[in-house]
Amino acid sequence: MFAVFKREFLSYFRNPVGWVAICLMSIISGYYFTGMITSTFAYVNISVEISYLRSFFIILIPIITMRLFAEEKKNGTDVLLYTMPFSMKDAVVGKFLAALSLQALMLISVFSHMIITVILSGFVSAAAWGALFGYMVLAALFISIGMLTSAMTENQIMSAVFCFVILLFLNMLSSIASSISSIVKSFLKFTKLFHLSDQTIYSIGENVRNAISWFDPFDRTNCYTSGVFKIVPLIFCLSFTLVFIYITYRVLEKKRWTQS
Repeated sequence: MFAVFKREFLSYFRNPVGWVAICLMSIISGYYFTGMITSTFAYVNISVEISYLRSFFIILIPIITMRLFAEEKKNGTDVLLYTMPFSMKDAVVGKFLAALSLQALMLISVFSHMIITVILSGFVSAAAWGALFGYMVLAALFISIGMLTSAMTENQIMSAVFCFVILLFLNMLSSIASSISSIVKSFLKFTKLFHLSDQTIYSIGENVRNAISWFDPFDRTNCYTSGVFKIVPLIFCLSFTLVFIYITYRVLEKKRWTQS
């Protein structure tokens, strides 16, 4: 597994992907941090900056995951994955950890902003460290999704597009939940189905919204941005991360036996 991790992590810097991802993160975070420093109130809040960076997962994650398995197929080296002495599980976990390590390395700009804040007599609160923790938990989940799309497609661009669409959907899940809730309320009021009272209709609409929002990883990890640690969001994200990693493993194992 370590051999796969080392090979995959170093490969990010043998081509532009790793450098582009780090530069993009530095530009985005630097722009936001500069805006906070030069604002009228000159108020710096690192946790807010990290929350802002989470919205760019839909761009950054597809970039760093699209090549994980799709590039192997493009170069014809995917056969090596099926014939090497290590297990497919080691290959999947090694590639996942390599992508996650790159994502952690991309946070170097945020750490530099923390240092600058302290130098300027500012204060880095516990919420900032909580936001970093929540950021990495979300990154692990989304990387596992990107890894699955890369394993299921034959082309890097298609992998990136599929990953982008899924992450965009998750990013909009809160708005989608609110819209569906409003539609349900309007439908029940208009049709007068079951002759429900307004209070009951409102309760049904809210239950629908809460049921859909239950799957929203952004909403679930907001507590970490506030400096509040909860175990349930962590279990939620890690459970789905393991599920997607396992599905990726099964997809590749199926291809392995099919080719053999």
